[in-house]
Amino acid sequence: MPNAIFMKTKAAILSLCALAVVAPRLEARENSLSGGGSITYEMYDKSGGESAENTGGEVEEAAAPQAALSSDDDDDYSRIIISPVLTIKSIGDKNAVSLSYSPVLQYGDDSDGDIQQVVSITADWSPTSRWALSFRDSYQETDTDLDNVNMAGFTPQPATVQGGQGRGSGQSEQGASVSQSSSDSQLTDSPGRQKYSTNDFEIAATYTYWEDSSLKFGYGLEQLRYDNLIGSNQDYDKNTIFANIKHRLNSQYSLAAEARYAMGTFDDAAPIPVTDAVAPLAEGDAALSQPDDNSYSPAASSDVDELHFSTSLESLVIPHHPLSLTYTLDTSKYDDEGQGDTQIHALLFGWTWEMSEKSTFTFSIGPSYQKNDGDEGDSWDYALNAAYSRRWSAAGDIVFSAAHGAEMRNFSGNANDNGMTEYWRGGVNINQALSQNLALNLMATAADEDVSQSASITERELEDDLAAGGASNTRQYTLGGGLSYNFARWYALGLNYSYTTQDGDLPEDNYDEHRLMLVLSMQRDFFHW
Repeated sequence: MPNAIFMKTKAAILSLCALAVVAPRLEARENSLSGGGSITYEMYDKSGGESAENTGGEVEEAAAPQAALSSDDDDDYSRIIISPVLTIKSIGDKNAVSLSYSPVLQYGDDSDGDIQQVVSITADWSPTSRWALSFRDSYQETDTDLDNVNMAGFTPQPATVQGGQGRGSGQSEQGASVSQSSSDSQLTDSPGRQKYSTNDFEIAATYTYWEDSSLKFGYGLEQLRYDNLIGSNQDYDKNTIFANIKHRLNSQYSLAAEARYAMGTFDDAAPIPVTDAVAPLAEGDAALSQPDDNSYSPAASSDVDELHFSTSLESLVIPHHPLSLTYTLDTSKYDDEGQGDTQIHALLFGWTWEMSEKSTFTFSIGPSYQKNDGDEGDSWDYALNAAYSRRWSAAGDIVFSAAHGAEMRNFSGNANDNGMTEYWRGGVNINQALSQNLALNLMATAADEDVSQSASITERELEDDLAAGGASNTRQYTLGGGLSYNFARWYALGLNYSYTTQDGDLPEDNYDEHRLMLVLSMQRDFFHW
């Protein structure tokens, strides 16, 4: 399946290259070729994260390759990553096209000469003053260790430097937007890292029908493919149709609404052999009460349909104190009858205090209601989002944030991480220019998550049995910092360090992680025509 994604991307690249050649003959355009790249030295050390086989549970040999996925005990490596980048842009009076390509070469840690592809395409067209069309497609192959996601929504990486690259995806939840990694991927020779590819596609149209009023609709496709589908990993296709409207009622009130419907189809790894260490599904189930070497737990479908709806009314009646009232609904409907469908409702009252031109404080709070057709039943809680930002100079700022709420996580890429998730997340990020060429970045995050697992029979159920499980709690703390130095006009040197410690109810959720990255990068325009 990764080849299929790459062929589609290759066809799109050829089409846009042809457009870039033909378009200049049709209208006056400005074209440019820029490039650069980076050389990264990465050191990584991780200790902890025992697998089920180290907890005293009896897992038969046939299940060992799957259990080994979660065994990251004393994992460490160092490597060099070379990432050249080429970007072609073509800009016309009413449209713009951009194509970027980066082959990523890795050396060290049994990865000598491995090449991974990163391709991105963007196109925008405004046929009239009211209509705007956009196209986005991004394809990436990587083996980044995303098994240990920064739960607070911060992605530790080197301070911004020219030519640097980072990867992340967005996920919205009850009034807050956080970045979250897709998940881990396909197995390599080194424990704790797996290879995978992602493809994110979106096409959208926006119609501006009034001042500060517009309608947007479109289609999106997210794809995840592991090179080696093992354990609780999941390949998936997520097809999404969406629409949103922003309408200014008058000078003091505005209304916004969004609807999004997603259809997710999954491919799971081979089912796990049933052993004497695993209890039968139900009393009297003869097929499972007497397991043998060829018996497997049934593989339930992970396919899901998601619906998101939100509407918000904003008031500017009080100067420098905008108010809002927001309602959100998120539903998940599963093909597997053994997993209860879910609904999450939230009603948030929001307040923003524009303290000055440099300082802003936002706060929203309200009740939330979680409905689960399964064994967990219904529950009431509250949702909260708070943030404070201050910019004390043109090159210095600080941001605090905190959030509490619930979300239904279906597309983590790993069945172990899916489920109804109640969370606390918070963090602080500081940026400061120490001189004209030297910049500093510091960050600290904390997160606490309770994940109620699916009712499906998966590897997670085996792990929960071995760990005396149920709903699992995980706590994660991260500290990080980075320096970047720009020199010789086109070059930058970045140094980044991050430390993460995590503990949870399951053995594989307990680990300490150190990551150090030294990045030399370059970015410049080659020529225009």
